[in-house]
Amino acid sequence: MAEQAQPQDQFIPLLGRRNEVRTLTAAFRERKSCLVVGPKGMGKTRLLQESLSISRQPFACVERPEVLHRLLVELAERLSCSADIRHATSVALKPLVLNALRKAPRCLVLENMAGADPRMYRFLQQVYHIPGACITATAASRDCLGPPAQAPLGPREEIVLKPLTRPEALSLFDLACRMYRLQSLDLEAFRRKVLTAAQGNPGQILTMCRMANRPEYQDGRHIKFLPLRMDALMAYVS
Repeated sequence: MAEQAQPQDQFIPLLGRRNEVRTLTAAFRERKSCLVVGPKGMGKTRLLQESLSISRQPFACVERPEVLHRLLVELAERLSCSADIRHATSVALKPLVLNALRKAPRCLVLENMAGADPRMYRFLQQVYHIPGACITATAASRDCLGPPAQAPLGPREEIVLKPLTRPEALSLFDLACRMYRLQSLDLEAFRRKVLTAAQGNPGQILTMCRMANRPEYQDGRHIKFLPLRMDALMAYVS
């Protein structure tokens, strides 16, 4: 079973992303469309949460939109469209959603886009041209969006999340060890192995530190790194 992000992670500062937060917050405030790119665990969701909190802009978020109908259903619910949403067709839902966005423009946040169909991109193009509305999408890579000609986002604003630097990764590791109360364990070898394995991926650092607190990954003061790492990797299997 994939390891899920825990609420405690929200209390750990978002390290190494100051410029990205500034850029995305400005995009939300100015209602500019933006694409956030980075592998799983690189902090796309946390960046969204931080920037939306600072910008205080109205938004509607949909996770893993793949087909137009599902996107329309979820948007109609979030925008409180008056209709029998669950039984309505895409043809009926589309004008309802577009009209709701025209009346009350907001940021449309699409998390983890991959392999969306052409009909969805045509719909997003219509959203893109609504005054005051904008689209922010996250993806593992731009290639996940399909042919660039289909994507309404274009290259206007793109944030590429890079791995943390070694000092940033070390700071995150130390914070995570305090958060998950690992100080009583032998951390020297564990620190070296975690930083080497994670390669600057903050999600992987947090996941391994969180799991190290479990009794099944401990042998006295020693952390059983190999089984921990194998299980932690399951959180990053697409």
